[in-house]
Amino acid sequence: MSNITALTDEVVDDHIAAIFKNARSRMGMVPNLLRVMANAPAVLDVYTNTHASLSKGILSRSIREQIAIAIAAANGCDYCLAAHTLAGKAAGITVDDLASAQRGHASDIKARSVLDLAIKINASHGRGDYEAVASARAAGLSDAEILETLAHVSISILTNSINNIVGTTLDFPPVARVD
Repeated sequence: MSNITALTDEVVDDHIAAIFKNARSRMGMVPNLLRVMANAPAVLDVYTNTHASLSKGILSRSIREQIAIAIAAANGCDYCLAAHTLAGKAAGITVDDLASAQRGHASDIKARSVLDLAIKINASHGRGDYEAVASARAAGLSDAEILETLAHVSISILTNSINNIVGTTLDFPPVARVD
């Protein structure tokens, strides 16, 4: 159970109501994570604006979902693992790749290179992992792909931390962790 209230539609202002309406139109629901974030509109804006900007980037939707799954598994976030596994299915990721993403692996070579970088960034907390960047370049990732991977890891850390600290109530089908 969440230790910060997930706000209902009846108690939010027009700005938050518009964000909720957009989420409902895209997903058919307003996830509890957004309802919790609505307690701090600036945080909700950071998340929604970053998510919207990154969706226009060069990393494919499937790779973006695999990053989120890998980081959620690494950070023990059951909420994000469930949400992004469902989104990954919708993006056409195979069942095997959904499970593999939890371990930072993928069948596609580009996705594998991105996930390797993402896992290293998360593990090092972004501190001076120059070898990870060099490895990503050697694997053929562009500077834009490297930077977008970093941004996706960062937003995943934000949502993982909120869910893990707050205990956001799961409103997606739970996903078993793969060892």
